[in-house]
Amino acid sequence: MQLSRRHFIQAGLAGTALGLSGCSNFSLSSQEQAQATVSKGPLALNFNENPLGMPSSAREAIMQHMGEAHLYPDSARQALLKRLASYHCVSQEQLIYGNGSSEVLKFAIDAMASAHCQLVMPKPTFDIVADYAKARGLKVTEVPLTAELQTDIAAMQAAVAAHSGPSIVYLCNPNNPTGLLLPKAPVAQWLAKASPELQFIIDEAYGEYAGSDFQSALPFIQNGQKHTVLTKTFSKAWGMAGLRAGYAIAAPEMIAAMQAQASFDNANLFALYGAAAVLDDSAWLAQTRSNNLEAGAIIIATLKQLGLDYLPLNASFIFHRIKGNNEDYRKRMQQAGILVGRTFPGLEGWNRLTLGTPMQMQQVAKEMQRQRLEGLL
Repeated sequence: MQLSRRHFIQAGLAGTALGLSGCSNFSLSSQEQAQATVSKGPLALNFNENPLGMPSSAREAIMQHMGEAHLYPDSARQALLKRLASYHCVSQEQLIYGNGSSEVLKFAIDAMASAHCQLVMPKPTFDIVADYAKARGLKVTEVPLTAELQTDIAAMQAAVAAHSGPSIVYLCNPNNPTGLLLPKAPVAQWLAKASPELQFIIDEAYGEYAGSDFQSALPFIQNGQKHTVLTKTFSKAWGMAGLRAGYAIAAPEMIAAMQAQASFDNANLFALYGAAAVLDDSAWLAQTRSNNLEAGAIIIATLKQLGLDYLPLNASFIFHRIKGNNEDYRKRMQQAGILVGRTFPGLEGWNRLTLGTPMQMQQVAKEMQRQRLEGLL
């Protein structure tokens, strides 16, 4: 059975005892935090977490407002939405906050769902939306990637055309786990056809890492598109996965429909303050991107040396070929103190590796080379 991230985590927790030791140390620098992670246990390169940790701007904002923990988060939520509106050049009525982008994805599915509706999505991709759709009784149509591992837009369009009712289309850009960008022209032409019968959810969780070829769905919404929802997160480039902060951008009418599905007071006060602070921290974003490129260059050089294929780097991970069975490879890497990505449906022989710091990538490269010497990779 193929495991989604949710099921993968649940399966791991079932056999793991978790212990807590001490208090969080907010005085550590980003690099020191990354090094501490290595020393405290396995090098975790399996969930696409930011190896630099949380920005100091977010930590400082959280500590500054620690005395407000007894207050409800209403004003902080409004302040963040106002800041996001300015950041993305949209109105506050076009924004909704969620407990991570995974929650706003649920809001979108719930708002768009209707009788005889189907969800059309690539396979594989970030598949939590499939769980949400199934919970609403929707048909889920998963469309395999092309031979080049690209999202098959033509096949997805055919799946929409073959369905007699409304369709919700989910697209992740860059796609997870491949990291490939969506093809610009076909997607733009398709988004222009959005309607009550054809609605889109565009997940740009890794958009901050993508290069100049990346085409965001934001302009479509800014120009009045009413049937497209764009989801964003503070978990990846902004290093705040544990705080659970995400949001969506859409037309005011769509946001109102999503808000009707949202739980009351679903925001963490400190996540709100941290998120607002990092939006002004352009230096952090530049550092994150620089670290990602440097770490990626180390692994790409190693993959080239080993003759292993890989896909272009557009996210905080790289998808690459391995020799043999992925589960065997995962176990070997775990024995070496390195956790790498799980197996994805239909993609045996490929592995998703989260990019850590350059120092961590040197450790991974050394282990890959060791396995090659033993004929295992």
